[in-house]
Amino acid sequence: MAKKKKNLADKTRNKKRDPEKKVNPFEIKINRQKQKVMGRKVSKHDRGMPGLSRSKGIQKRKATLLQEYNQRFKSNKFIDKRFGENDTSLSVEEKMMKRFAMERAKEKTNKFSLNEDEDDLTHFGQSLSSIEKFEEPLVSEDEEDGGRIDADMVAKEHFGGFMTNSNHEELGGQKQKSWKERMEEIIAKSKKEKYERQAEKEKTRELTEKLDAEWKDVMKLMSGSDKRGPEDNFPSKADDFDIAVRELKFEMKGKATDKLKSEEELAKEEKERLDKLEADRHRRMKGIAVEEEEEKKRVHFSADDLNDNFSVDIQPRFHAVFKDGKMKMNGDESEDENDEEEESEDDEDKEDDDGDDDDEEESEEEEDGEESEKDKDDVEGNDNEEDNEGSDDDSDDDSYKDIDSENEGDSDSEKPTVSQPKKSTLDLKERKKVMDEARKELPYTFPAPKDYDELLDLLQEHSEKDQLTIITRLRKCHHVSLAEGNKQKLETLFSCLVQYFADLALQQPPQLQLMDKLVPHLYELCQGSQVSAAQVLVDQITERQQEFQAICDSRKGRGLYPALDTLMLLKLVAILFPTSDFRHAVTTPAIIFIAQMLAETSVKHERDVAVGLFLCTLVLEYVSLSKRFVPECVNFLHGLLFLASNKDPNKYASVIPPFRPVGKFNDLLVVSKTKKKADVKMLKMSKVLNVEMDIDELRNDDFRLSVIKGCVALLSEFQTLYQELPSYREIFSPILDMMDKLPVNKYPLTLQESIKDLQKTLKERSSKSRMQVSMPHSKPKPLKMFEPKIEEVFEDRKKKKAASKEENEKGKMKHKYKKELKGAIREIRKDTQFLAREQLNEQMEKDAERKRKVKELYGMLATQEGDYKASKRTKKNNNPF
Repeated sequence: MAKKKKNLADKTRNKKRDPEKKVNPFEIKINRQKQKVMGRKVSKHDRGMPGLSRSKGIQKRKATLLQEYNQRFKSNKFIDKRFGENDTSLSVEEKMMKRFAMERAKEKTNKFSLNEDEDDLTHFGQSLSSIEKFEEPLVSEDEEDGGRIDADMVAKEHFGGFMTNSNHEELGGQKQKSWKERMEEIIAKSKKEKYERQAEKEKTRELTEKLDAEWKDVMKLMSGSDKRGPEDNFPSKADDFDIAVRELKFEMKGKATDKLKSEEELAKEEKERLDKLEADRHRRMKGIAVEEEEEKKRVHFSADDLNDNFSVDIQPRFHAVFKDGKMKMNGDESEDENDEEEESEDDEDKEDDDGDDDDEEESEEEEDGEESEKDKDDVEGNDNEEDNEGSDDDSDDDSYKDIDSENEGDSDSEKPTVSQPKKSTLDLKERKKVMDEARKELPYTFPAPKDYDELLDLLQEHSEKDQLTIITRLRKCHHVSLAEGNKQKLETLFSCLVQYFADLALQQPPQLQLMDKLVPHLYELCQGSQVSAAQVLVDQITERQQEFQAICDSRKGRGLYPALDTLMLLKLVAILFPTSDFRHAVTTPAIIFIAQMLAETSVKHERDVAVGLFLCTLVLEYVSLSKRFVPECVNFLHGLLFLASNKDPNKYASVIPPFRPVGKFNDLLVVSKTKKKADVKMLKMSKVLNVEMDIDELRNDDFRLSVIKGCVALLSEFQTLYQELPSYREIFSPILDMMDKLPVNKYPLTLQESIKDLQKTLKERSSKSRMQVSMPHSKPKPLKMFEPKIEEVFEDRKKKKAASKEENEKGKMKHKYKKELKGAIREIRKDTQFLAREQLNEQMEKDAERKRKVKELYGMLATQEGDYKASKRTKKNNNPF
């Protein structure tokens, strides 16, 4: 019985049917609900397969993250640009069909094409086919002859002379010329023709420009006669629009400028400029002129030089000389000797004038060298322009050197020897004058001083202007960016300048003007190295404070006011360093030192009063921003008012040391005579602290009125500064009482008004009521309510408040953002764990490979050792001895 055949459709259907995958029940995780609520939808996450999802994640990371990890040190990439490779919607067969169709289409287009789509050759990014073919290049007018010689010259010199000797006929039966002499004559003639062509070209250009200008004037007349009518003869007034258009047309436009140079580049350029000027000064000191230096550097090359460094002995040359359009020979020199002597005298006069001009230029350079930096830069720019112009003139002279003048040709023809060097433009007297001026000139570069004595050697016997110039050049020559050790050199320079600054105050009279000009240099040096600068000034202040303390110990607690150098150093501290900091390494010790001097120094004469007022002014400058309260300063001003007030003999005044209620110096500032119309002038510290000035010169009413005026002005500033302090009334009430005791009737009217204004201000601000100290007010806490809050409908979840649509959308976005953030953090954590596992596996594989190789090495060594021992035993056994 035959076997029954299956239906073909059933067979095909069974092939396409996917086999059902058996699911392991242990891999399924069921998320059970604690409570079943009716009406609530069952979540789609009620059951899951963590093992399957974990394996899918691992496979995905192996295909993406692991590939990036393995290629982290590789720079090359394979990019698949095949058609349809990145299109997931196409199957493999469809991709292959698409590619095959594209290939067929490309073959059809190129099958019978001979020149299309061929690679075109390029040169510097341009196609060779598009480049213009310069088969007939343009030739300039200067080179139109192409170096060719005239036909007559070729006929005579190259192919002539068979039947007749033309050279012999031209010379009139004299000796024939050599080939070299004839070639020099030809070169001279060609240069002359070239010179004449250039002159004719220049003349033609000038005539063309002149004709163009005249033609423009004629065109204006012609255009006006055609277009204008009889009513348009008068020009119309320009309206506002036309004026605005013309202004915009002729408005200055911004021009391109060079880039801003950095501080290092500017310092390098300035150093090079100073070195160049110093080298020029040394050259002038040796008497070497600029022309001689240029003459040594100048090298002349002939037109026939092949640049092959081949030299021959110098032989006398024939120089062609032209006069009235004709070339002169050697025999014609005797006819024009008189003319040559006159021209040589004119040339010497011109050289003398040029020498005088050079001397004037050098003296101007010396004067400009002592001026400011800006003037120096301008002078340098002018010198460079002059040098460039001179070089251009020299080049022009070299191009027509053979036909420049008759003197050169005659001198060479008369003396057929090597040409002598030019005579210097400066004679001996002028050269000596230039050398003396160069020696007197200030050097442009200086070595950095290593200590204070070397700085004094540099600055001694120089004026104030020269001293400032020396300091400026020291800073520029030793800029920090130029060399490695320049920073330490500038720090040493700063310490020396601070000491020099203090010594200038001790001179008689004090050099206050020079000290003022030194401050900018000190400030810039301080900004370059603030730590070392702070240490220098702290050492100076500490040294003076120790001296003051030693004086106080020897005088039973009472010191003496310092000299002008200490005062100027304290003033310098306020300029170089900030005074508003709560605590500073330099300003804090300085203000403590000032307060100590005001508190421990008694006032016994007028100079003490002046120094104390200056210290109070420094305190005001120190605390103007921080508003720090300095009681020593206010107490000193109160004591000055006590010295100027009327005393009650039956009652002691309430004063605080260093002032005493009883003493012979208590009436030091009491005005003896009435001066209501006198002008009160401010004190000058340079005049008051001058050692040569007698103390008796200060014992007058003018000095006392000046002190009182300064005291009142300082009190006005301090009361404005401390007006926000809670203790304002307690601080200024003693001053208000002391001002009532002043003999105001003897003071000038202006001073009386100042005192009255200060009294009025102090009374108004002292009479203001002050707030009492109280506990801070806070909102009282309400009592707890014991009544329960009843809701009609109870829900297990929190009830959301009704909000607007925007707020609801915002809440949804926040919730979605948090969810995505948590998911991203979770994925990053899983990626990190995956990479850690891969790194561990990679390290374990490396270790296993290393152990295997080590084991192989040990085995190989053991085999070699065994072979060695076996061979050793064999030798021993075979040895009969």
